Amino acid sequence: MPEFSALLQGFGSPADLYRELGKSLLESERPPSLSAEERDAYDVLLEEQAFPFEEKAIEIHEANARRAADGVYDEWVRKSYTSLAELKPARYARAIVFMRKPDLKVQARNWYQTSE
Repeated sequence: MPEFSALLQGFGSPADLYRELGKSLLESERPPSLSAEERDAYDVLLEEQAFPFEEKAIEIHEANARRAADGVYDEWVRKSYTSLAELKPARYARAIVFMRKPDLKVQARNWYQTSE
């Protein structure tokens, strides 16, 4: 029986599937016969339908990212942090400023990036 991580690599993470479902809804074709007002209403309905999928993706990525507090920082945790930086940039895509001694050069990088 294949390992769970191997299955995830083949199909992507469950969070990515939810995210893709929401994205596909938002990018779906609109009926060409809609007036501008109907098109706006249709777009709002699609956004309402897509929102729960994006929220579920965020929920799964946040649960996975919490594994870092237990000392787990594998490929999937890193991918979750990267996805969270895209889905919730105000919370997860912040730059951290580091000061180096003795020259006090300031360096900024996104905290979720693994290389300097």
